[in-house]
Amino acid sequence: MKNSFKKKIFLSNLLEQVEINRETNEIISQLDEFHSKAKSHVIGITGPPGAGKSSLVDKSIAEIRKNKKSVGVIAIDPSSSKSGGALLGDRTRFLLDPKDDDIFVRSMAAKDFLGGLSELTFPTMTVMRSIFDFVIIETVGVGQSETNVKDVVDSVILCVQPGSGDTIQFMKSGIFEIPDIIVVTKSDIEKIANHTHSELNSSKNYYKSTNGWDIEIIKTSVVKNIGIDLLFNEIEKRWMWLKKNKKIHHQRISQDISWITKTIMREFGTNGVKKIDEFLSYKEKPFASLQKLKKKL
Repeated sequence: MKNSFKKKIFLSNLLEQVEINRETNEIISQLDEFHSKAKSHVIGITGPPGAGKSSLVDKSIAEIRKNKKSVGVIAIDPSSSKSGGALLGDRTRFLLDPKDDDIFVRSMAAKDFLGGLSELTFPTMTVMRSIFDFVIIETVGVGQSETNVKDVVDSVILCVQPGSGDTIQFMKSGIFEIPDIIVVTKSDIEKIANHTHSELNSSKNYYKSTNGWDIEIIKTSVVKNIGIDLLFNEIEKRWMWLKKNKKIHHQRISQDISWITKTIMREFGTNGVKKIDEFLSYKEKPFASLQKLKKKL
């Protein structure tokens, strides 16, 4: 039992240090070292409240482990606008084996961070990406503003609940610009799920990929365990496509620069962002680059 927890205790302690001391030279150096050893396929699961994101994450974990792969999960919960606290309850929906050393879940509060993520998502993902075969990021279920997940993951899965009217709302909001895979959840409600699936298929012009990737729409049911294997196969297909077409490096460089830019915007405002081009010479060390940039602003 002790050995089974060794990896989890080490990682928990490390991430705690990242949270507390992420501005120190030692942690910055460690984060850039982890960044250079990225190996995971990072997947974002997003969608409105009640769409079944947590249940889909739970089944996806089981499918990943069935295929003898390791997985780390970052579950982001909304924070109270009054107290600033968060329940961190998403992980309670995951039926995990506590003795399985190849599953790790990290919960974090969104606080005042917009876009469905948390301030600590990027550094936490950077660490976990160097350790596990898969990293899953479950966003806050806030609906139409969760597009920031595209800036930290390799592939985005958008959950759509049958009969919820989300299709039209998503078209209006622009969230259809971010998914790489669309999942119609709760498909045990067959008639309504089939209608939603058909509606999405007939609306493909609204979310057609511009980079050559063909976005699939998959029906799943965690109640009847339907479609989870198909989703895993599509995730694997997506990963092979990204590597074959040499998309990963360019995509992750763009994400690094986006994270640096948004961090500067939060801390220094638009004036800080205007000066980025003058100072930023990015060389694949995002944490050291950000630290250097802050010192010059």
